[in-house]
Formats: sequence, structure tokens, C-alpha cells
Amino acid sequence: MSTIAATQNISFPGFDNRSSTGSGSEEISNLFNKARKGLRLIRPAHQQYQPQVSETLEDRLDHTKALCKRKTAEVAMYLSEDFRKGFFLQIDNLIDAENWEEDDKPITEASFTTLLRMLILINPDLRPGLGSTSQGNIIAAWTKDKDQLTIECLPEDKVRWVLSRQFNGIRESAAGEILLTRLLAALAPYSPGNWFDNDPQEK
Repeated sequence: MSTIAATQNISFPGFDNRSSTGSGSEEISNLFNKARKGLRLIRPAHQQYQPQVSETLEDRLDHTKALCKRKTAEVAMYLSEDFRKGFFLQIDNLIDAENWEEDDKPITEASFTTLLRMLILINPDLRPGLGSTSQGNIIAAWTKDKDQLTIECLPEDKVRWVLSRQFNGIRESAAGEILLTRLLAALAPYSPGNWFDNDPQEK
């Protein structure tokens, strides 16, 4: 099962199972420095949560929701207040027991940590829609008109992405699996500011 808490109309092409927005090297360097500072704040838990056999689905999801909000609070200074408030609402909607089945795996801490690191690195004006896979990986997706970008956040700072972009009426598609620190470079040829920025023409 793939659970979706969308702020947009999202689809996830290319997934089985169910950029920099500036041009200067100084700006890219500043983005990476900002991301690295945020990474140090997102510390792994000393003891991984192990659900008990007697726990209900609601119990497991409540723990997951609290974990996601606590991890987000650790990097709150890197997210605008409006972004953070909307993001918390998205977490509430995504991790709602009505949208889950008993055998679904809740979002893992490792995947959510990758998501937070990615948001610090990209620093988008626009929040992504959020979803999850049955393996516990969180998905971020941006859609503008016919252009779509979907990123599955894997453990250990890896991401799997797929996009569809219109250039002069011609549709181009691309996909890849890459380390997070290489994501902006991989997306750069597709003008990712189209998804991330309020006004990409000004970037």
C-alpha cells in the first residue's frame, strides 16, 4: 500500500511495490554549508524503537508521528514558520490510521531523516506533497502543471527520483538513484526551480 497525504494531485510513476535554483557556485556552496549544519542536529536515536507484539496499529503510528515531529523540531531553525506549520499538518494527515493497513510498515526514522536533510539542502519555497511506501520510506513530490518530480527518501542519505518535464511542448522523463549530496547536480538540467520556487523566473 502506498499512503498519500497530498497538498497537490500527485502520482508516483516509475516506483515498484506498492539544483540548485541559482547559478553561482557561491550560492551552491552556501546551500551545502547550511545543509551540513542541519545534518549535525539530526542525530540518530540511541536505541531504535521496536514495536511490541501487543501494540495496535494506532500505537505504532502515534509513535511514528511523535518521532517525525521531534526530528523536525531539531532543525526548526532551518525551516520558515509557515513551512513548518504546514509540514506538521501534512505529517498528521499522512500518519492517520484511517489511511493505513495493519501490515503496512510505518515510516522509518532513517527515511524521514533523509527527507529532512534533503529539505535543508534544497531549501524549497514550496512544500512537497508527502506519501509513503509499504517499506516505510517517505516520498516527497512536487507538481506544477504537467511537470512532476517525485523523490523517495531512502536510508543513509540516498534518494530515488523520477521526473517528467515539458520543454517546448516535448515531454522528457528521467530517473535515478543517487546520494543526497549529488541530487541538486542531477536535477540541474531540468530547471528544478520550476517546482521548488514561488517565482522561478526570478531565480
